Amino acid sequence: MDDSDADQYRCRLIYLKQTDNITNQAEAVCEAVAGIEGIILAAPSDCHSVHLIYSLNNLSFELLTDLLNELGFELDNSILLSLRSTIFQFLETNVRDNMDIDVTKFQEDSDEDEAASLPRQTSDKYWEDYH
Repeated sequence: MDDSDADQYRCRLIYLKQTDNITNQAEAVCEAVAGIEGIILAAPSDCHSVHLIYSLNNLSFELLTDLLNELGFELDNSILLSLRSTIFQFLETNVRDNMDIDVTKFQEDSDEDEAASLPRQTSDKYWEDYH
């Protein structure tokens, strides 16, 4: 991964609901997502949280949380973490929607359209209208 592609990757900490059931802990989550395309790193941060690095070309935070819920892992859904998740989803949706857009194309087209839409008249016509 080089610096030019860094904006296509996200590093997130996923918090699990605290439980005594060892199968729903961070290491089990890491094992479950280890083979998924787009996941660069899955490592337990502690027994109730997982550190994930993933590519936005393949995955999103929303997709990952939905997948973990489908696999039977319960995520911490406290009000602050729910708000954080909503913000992550919003930001990633915007980035993914705009990933393949070349802004310079729009700037060049805009300049040409603006020049074409300006009224053209000779300087003689200007002076005739002025008198």
